[in-house]
Amino acid sequence: MMKKGWVVIVFVCSLFLITLSVGGGQAAAYTGEGQKTLILKSGSEDPDNAAMGMAGVRFAERIKKATNGKVQITHYGGSQLGSARQMIESVKVGALAYMISGMGGWNPILDTAVLPYLFRDLDHADKVINGPLWEEQNKRLVEKSGIRTAGWVFRGLRNCTFSKVAVRKPSDMVGLKLRVPESAVNMETWRAVGAKPTPMAIAEVYTSLQQGAIDGQENPTDFIIKSSFFEVQKYLVLTGHVNPPGWVQLNDKVWQDLTPETKKVWMEVWNGVATELRNEMLAMELKNHEIWKSKGGTVITPDVPAFREAMKDVWKKFAPKAWGEGYYERIQAVR
Repeated sequence: MMKKGWVVIVFVCSLFLITLSVGGGQAAAYTGEGQKTLILKSGSEDPDNAAMGMAGVRFAERIKKATNGKVQITHYGGSQLGSARQMIESVKVGALAYMISGMGGWNPILDTAVLPYLFRDLDHADKVINGPLWEEQNKRLVEKSGIRTAGWVFRGLRNCTFSKVAVRKPSDMVGLKLRVPESAVNMETWRAVGAKPTPMAIAEVYTSLQQGAIDGQENPTDFIIKSSFFEVQKYLVLTGHVNPPGWVQLNDKVWQDLTPETKKVWMEVWNGVATELRNEMLAMELKNHEIWKSKGGTVITPDVPAFREAMKDVWKKFAPKAWGEGYYERIQAVR
């Protein structure tokens, strides 16, 4: 019931937010005055038919049109430019303008944003990430790394899959080897329930599941389906433990190369794409459950309150140091 309720709430919020979408970026009003032409590259681990890959392709098409060709981006999805870890290094040195990724393990400010059950629902996430509260962290991110977030996309809640164990409660996970992204927060999250978190590049996951090197993995449901994990896993477990932002992780020098007018159009176009994809992801969530069943798998609604309880103190090990004292509590106070 909690899972379905979450989907209904965020779907209603998304219907409201679609009225704010400006997918075309108001191109007719764009003057381009003072904006030099930029030829950029972006990348994602997601293939072009999954959320972050689709976002990359659509944004590249629309920002070119909205800026009358002043900003031209070629997007490379499906790990064509390497793993997320490799791509972020390319972003740091300017070989890549940005990557679209939920991987924040390279920096504690972003890594901490994947704390379990950090956001109550999608409306809460929107208010935090698109508001002044997150901009405080964005400024610190630029100061520490030269990289900023310049948009985010909803990828669907992260859920788990397993091959042999029908996980219904935290204790069922004791001793299971679970693939996780390279992230200290992810590692600690699953240690809290007794699992053995195993960092691994996403390109290696299918083969590792097939060979039994790991027992399971966790990802947004749409990515799980589009990666055909149903071929090597039986149980889809709807933990919904993270609403993971797919961040536009952008070299700040690129951002500074944009005029104020172009920055405004960038965010308008990105938010239009993100709102569009959000609605698509929400519409696909329940359909993906049915696809999983049609492939011979079992969908399990576990004891989510028990998972919340088991993971409730993970934030204390990361948030104060990464974000500053009291910041986590300020997030929870947002209404």
